[in-house]
Amino acid sequence: SVFVPLFGIQAATVTATSKFARLGRAQVVPFTQQRLADGSGYRLVIHPPLEDFPGESDEADCLRINQWVERAITECPEQYLWAHRRFKSRPAGEPKLYKKHK
Repeated sequence: SVFVPLFGIQAATVTATSKFARLGRAQVVPFTQQRLADGSGYRLVIHPPLEDFPGESDEADCLRINQWVERAITECPEQYLWAHRRFKSRPAGEPKLYKKHK
Protein backbone atom coordinates (compact mmCIF):
# COMPACT_ATOMS: atom_id res chain seq x y z
CA SER A 1 0.00 0.00 0.00
CA VAL A 2 0.91 3.66 -0.34
CA PHE A 3 -0.11 6.63 1.77
CA VAL A 4 -2.28 9.17 -0.04
CA PRO A 5 -4.83 11.64 1.35
CA LEU A 6 -8.40 10.73 2.16
CA PHE A 7 -10.33 13.68 3.56
CA GLY A 8 -6.98 15.40 4.11
CA ILE A 9 -5.45 12.61 6.21
CA GLN A 10 -2.76 10.27 4.89
CA ALA A 11 -4.38 6.85 4.49
CA ALA A 12 -2.78 3.53 3.62
CA THR A 13 -4.33 2.67 0.27
CA VAL A 14 -3.90 -0.62 -1.58
CA THR A 15 -2.33 -0.46 -5.04
CA ALA A 16 -3.97 -3.68 -6.24
CA THR A 17 -6.69 -1.94 -8.26
CA SER A 18 -4.08 -0.15 -10.34
CA LYS A 19 -1.87 -3.22 -10.70
CA PHE A 20 -4.71 -5.55 -11.72
CA ALA A 21 -6.11 -3.03 -14.20
CA ARG A 22 -2.67 -2.65 -15.76
CA LEU A 23 -1.95 -6.40 -15.89
CA GLY A 24 -5.36 -7.33 -17.27
CA ARG A 25 -5.80 -4.23 -19.42
CA ALA A 26 -9.13 -3.97 -17.64
CA GLN A 27 -11.49 -1.10 -17.02
CA VAL A 28 -12.18 -0.18 -13.43
CA VAL A 29 -15.91 0.19 -12.86
CA PRO A 30 -16.68 1.71 -9.46
CA PHE A 31 -19.93 1.04 -7.66
CA THR A 32 -21.74 2.13 -4.53
CA GLN A 33 -24.39 0.44 -2.50
CA GLN A 34 -26.97 1.99 -0.23
CA ARG A 35 -29.05 0.33 2.47
CA LEU A 36 -32.75 0.80 1.75
CA ALA A 37 -34.60 2.84 4.38
CA ASP A 38 -37.11 0.07 5.05
CA GLY A 39 -34.35 -2.47 5.70
CA SER A 40 -35.45 -4.70 2.82
CA GLY A 41 -32.12 -4.72 1.01
CA TYR A 42 -29.69 -2.56 -0.91
CA ARG A 43 -29.59 -0.36 -3.97
CA LEU A 44 -26.53 -1.00 -6.13
CA VAL A 45 -25.33 1.84 -8.36
CA ILE A 46 -22.78 1.02 -11.06
CA HIS A 47 -20.88 4.12 -12.12
CA PRO A 48 -19.06 4.80 -15.40
CA PRO A 49 -15.58 3.27 -15.78
CA LEU A 50 -12.68 5.44 -14.63
CA GLU A 51 -11.16 7.20 -17.62
CA ASP A 52 -7.44 6.94 -18.39
CA PHE A 53 -6.97 4.39 -15.63
CA PRO A 54 -4.50 3.12 -14.73
CA GLY A 55 -2.38 6.22 -14.98
CA GLU A 56 1.30 7.02 -14.68
CA SER A 57 1.84 5.68 -11.15
CA ASP A 58 0.26 3.60 -8.42
CA GLU A 59 0.32 6.65 -6.14
CA ALA A 60 -1.57 8.81 -8.64
CA ASP A 61 -4.12 6.02 -9.17
CA CYS A 62 -4.61 5.57 -5.41
CA LEU A 63 -5.15 9.31 -5.03
CA ARG A 64 -7.79 9.22 -7.79
CA ILE A 65 -9.55 6.32 -6.12
CA ASN A 66 -9.51 8.05 -2.73
CA GLN A 67 -10.91 11.22 -4.31
CA TRP A 68 -13.67 9.13 -5.88
CA VAL A 69 -14.40 7.51 -2.51
CA GLU A 70 -14.52 10.96 -0.85
CA ARG A 71 -17.17 12.11 -3.34
CA ALA A 72 -19.21 8.94 -2.80
CA ILE A 73 -19.08 9.32 0.98
CA THR A 74 -19.94 13.02 0.78
CA GLU A 75 -23.02 12.24 -1.34
CA CYS A 76 -24.44 9.88 1.28
CA PRO A 77 -22.42 10.10 4.54
CA GLU A 78 -25.01 8.27 6.62
CA GLN A 79 -24.29 5.13 4.58
CA TYR A 80 -20.54 5.05 5.32
CA LEU A 81 -19.23 2.68 7.98
CA TRP A 82 -17.74 5.38 10.21
CA ALA A 83 -16.75 2.83 12.87
CA HIS A 84 -14.15 1.42 10.43
CA ARG A 85 -10.68 2.56 11.50
CA ARG A 86 -9.64 3.75 8.04
CA PHE A 87 -6.60 5.62 9.36
CA LYS A 88 -5.23 2.91 11.66
CA SER A 89 -2.01 2.41 9.65
CA ARG A 90 0.15 5.52 9.86
CA PRO A 91 3.15 6.72 7.88
CA ALA A 92 6.47 6.27 9.68
CA GLY A 93 6.90 8.86 12.41
CA GLU A 94 3.26 9.98 12.49
CA PRO A 95 1.23 9.55 15.68
CA LYS A 96 -1.65 7.10 15.98
CA LEU A 97 -5.08 8.62 15.51
CA TYR A 98 -7.09 6.13 17.58
CA LYS A 99 -7.00 5.42 21.28
CA LYS A 100 -6.66 1.82 22.42
CA HIS A 101 -9.78 0.26 23.90
CA LYS A 102 -9.18 -1.37 27.27
